Amino acid sequence: MDSPLLRRLRDLPTFEMATGDPDPRGWAVRGSDGKPFGTVHELLVDPVGQRVLYLDVVLATGLPGVPAPAPHTDQRILLPLAAVNLDPEGSSVFVTSLNHDNISRYPLFVDFILPVDFEEIMREKLGLS
Repeated sequence: MDSPLLRRLRDLPTFEMATGDPDPRGWAVRGSDGKPFGTVHELLVDPVGQRVLYLDVVLATGLPGVPAPAPHTDQRILLPLAAVNLDPEGSSVFVTSLNHDNISRYPLFVDFILPVDFEEIMREKLGLS
C-alpha cells in the first residue's frame, strides 16, 4: 500500500475541514502531566483521502533534553491525529504517552515538503525556464 502524499493545510485553499471538526492550529499541546510542551503549528493532510493525518507541533523552548534549535528555526514534532485527544473547550491537545520527561526521546520533524510549483518558480527566477 502506498503512503499518502501529505500536504500542509495552508497549501490547500480548497480543502475544507469536516463540519464540526475543530481546527487546532494555535492550541497548546499537553502531555500526561498536563503541562504544555508545544503548540500546534500546522495540520498535515492527505488531500486524496480528504483527512487530516498529523499535527505539526512547535516545541516550547527549554524542554529538558531537547536541544536548542538553530537560529531562526523551531524544534518540531509530528503527532498522528489518531494518538491525540482534542479539547475544543480548553483549546488544548492532549497526548497521554508524552510529557516533559520523555519528549526528548520523540523524533524531531524537519519540514522538507516543497510546494508543487516551487521548482518551476525557482527556475523561472533564475532564468532557467
